[in-house]
Amino acid sequence: MGSSDSYSVDPSDIEPIGATIAVAFTGTAIGLVGAAVSFVAVDFGVALIGVGVVVALSSPLAYVRMKRLRGE
Repeated sequence: MGSSDSYSVDPSDIEPIGATIAVAFTGTAIGLVGAAVSFVAVDFGVALIGVGVVVALSSPLAYVRMKRLRGE
């Protein structure tokens, strides 16, 4: 890390698997928010759940594809 701030993260410090975990966590959070919203606005909540599932599942698939393209 080139920054003097001990809590800052340089983009090169994040491994692809870390980014995969972060994106999957974000998708899960979107899905959970959608589940909570669905009690008030059913259509919007179900849409958020769908987006969360797509984001959470596409992250590992993208990681596997990236590894295949790199030849690892």
